[in-house]
Amino acid sequence: MVKNLAPARFFYYLCSMKRIFAILLTIFLCATASAQIENSIVLDRSTFRAVQSDALTGVNIDPIGVDRSRRACARLKIFFHRMTREQMEQLEPVFPSGTIDYTKCKVAEGNTVLILEFTARPQVKFYLKHPTFGTSNEVEFDFEGDKEYQLEASLNQTYSIVVNSNVTNADVYLDGVFKGKTDSSNSLTIKEVMIGGHKLKVQYGKVSSEQDIEVNDGSISFRQSVNTAANEPQFVVFTVEPQSAVVTIDGKHYTLTEGAMRAVLDGGTYNYTVSAVGYHSQSGTFTVAGSKVTKNITLSADAATVTLAVADNAEIWVNGERVGAGRWSGKLNSGAYIFEARKAGHRTTTTSKHITSAQPVQSYTLETPTPIVGSIMVDGTPINADVALDGKAVGQMPLKLSNLLVGEHKVTVSKSGYQPYTTTITIAEGRTATVSATLKKQVAQTPSSALQTVSNRKTSAPYRVGDYYNDGVKEGVVYEVSADGRHGKIVSMKQSSERLQWASDSTEQKRRIGAYSKTDGAYNMAKVKAIPDWETKYPAFKWCADLGEGWYLPSIEELKVFTLNTAIHDAVNRTLIARGGTKLYDKGENGWYWSSTESDKQYSGYFCAWLVNMGNGYSSLSNKNFTYNYVRAVSAF
Repeated sequence: MVKNLAPARFFYYLCSMKRIFAILLTIFLCATASAQIENSIVLDRSTFRAVQSDALTGVNIDPIGVDRSRRACARLKIFFHRMTREQMEQLEPVFPSGTIDYTKCKVAEGNTVLILEFTARPQVKFYLKHPTFGTSNEVEFDFEGDKEYQLEASLNQTYSIVVNSNVTNADVYLDGVFKGKTDSSNSLTIKEVMIGGHKLKVQYGKVSSEQDIEVNDGSISFRQSVNTAANEPQFVVFTVEPQSAVVTIDGKHYTLTEGAMRAVLDGGTYNYTVSAVGYHSQSGTFTVAGSKVTKNITLSADAATVTLAVADNAEIWVNGERVGAGRWSGKLNSGAYIFEARKAGHRTTTTSKHITSAQPVQSYTLETPTPIVGSIMVDGTPINADVALDGKAVGQMPLKLSNLLVGEHKVTVSKSGYQPYTTTITIAEGRTATVSATLKKQVAQTPSSALQTVSNRKTSAPYRVGDYYNDGVKEGVVYEVSADGRHGKIVSMKQSSERLQWASDSTEQKRRIGAYSKTDGAYNMAKVKAIPDWETKYPAFKWCADLGEGWYLPSIEELKVFTLNTAIHDAVNRTLIARGGTKLYDKGENGWYWSSTESDKQYSGYFCAWLVNMGNGYSSLSNKNFTYNYVRAVSAF
């Protein structure tokens, strides 16, 4: 049809087609631009303020002049964000009222600052226009002549950018914010991205890749690939000193075998921490990226060498454990410590310290324990009988002895022609104990086998574990003997018929009394007996004391002898059964016994003491008055 048209009509047809094509092209370009770019110049009203009238440092401009009508002008410096100098040079101010003249519009040298000078008057309205980015918002301010003002502005220009990668379903982040995942074509479109610099990150599994990008009208497509081979699982091996350390990788704990551990981890970056008691922890990161990862780590000790000294050869205790007497040195891990100086009959002194490895060698002198004293009044008949205290002559009766250490003391009263009198008295702090002694005259006695000490063997003969012991005062079964068999320890024939409390007085539960020895129950017994009215406050200890002189509640280690050594346990039980005593609990039976060993542990505000289960050998802490348990006494011979 076209070739049959007349030339004029054909020319008109071509022109029409060209116009249609131009219109379509314009629509296409506009649609494309609107899909990818949004332009907006924003003048920030909140930043407007007056400044000094002189020029800014580094900006070389003339003094403020006057407009064409010789009216005073004001100067406005507009600081632009996200706009280049070349783009700023195309800006032009527009004053809608038409009564304002502007005399200057220039970009300052070396800065992105637009300098305007215009007629100064109140309520000046203006906006900026740009051939590419359009117009800004309109603002209104008051201006005075020969004065300078500041304002901030920005080019809020956004683009839709395309991120292309080499993998599907990878996570895409822009400036640390998750934007989505790559699709089946390994790409992702991110809308409304501000012009300027950004950090682009693509992550696939544990592997990631980052780059800095610059978004502008000539750069909206970016390629970001990841090393997929680095995402494959690989061996990770840690070799660590000390071998007691624990390795933690991204929250998962790994124990060492002969100082080493291994794991199989996917590619990526991991956080780790290596820690051990008494050592400084070490943390860091490692990356699994296509090959085996090995880490060799040696932790530095978090401890100090500490020396403790105290006068009078007092015992030294560290956090409830006896470590020596007089002087002690050893390594202590960093942490809080309580150092104590203890001595029988003396008030314990306490020093608290926080030990750190920052000071590798430390020395402390502990305060000497102070004596805790009371008195004894000794009286009776005959007058002037000799009095000995703990085997040492101290005078004649009647007699008062002051400033004596608290605790048990042996008092002996004797006189020629009289039978001596011996008793054990407990001295309490600030109190006077009374001893009344009436000596009996000696009567000649004829030796008789019936009056001799009752025993299953002569006292001079050696004893063995499991032997029955009876010297006429004490009766029990031997469970520990010296090398010559003439000394040792016995356990009582009976145990308490009912379960008893370690201590019954509620006020006694909230304090520590110093019965800390794990090996010497007699020492713990003395600590208890030094407390006023102990007989009513400590039922377990009173039961043992009621058996007679020398009996005491055993320490935790003295009780464990029966659970750790089956031969001793069985030998003692055979004799107890044969002699009509109460046997110890056998293996498998649930029999808990109190020890005399106190602990510094608290439960619900109460201090505790140690228990031993004769049936399974377990030891446990319990409130002193919360539970009732069996009591068995021991004594030395």
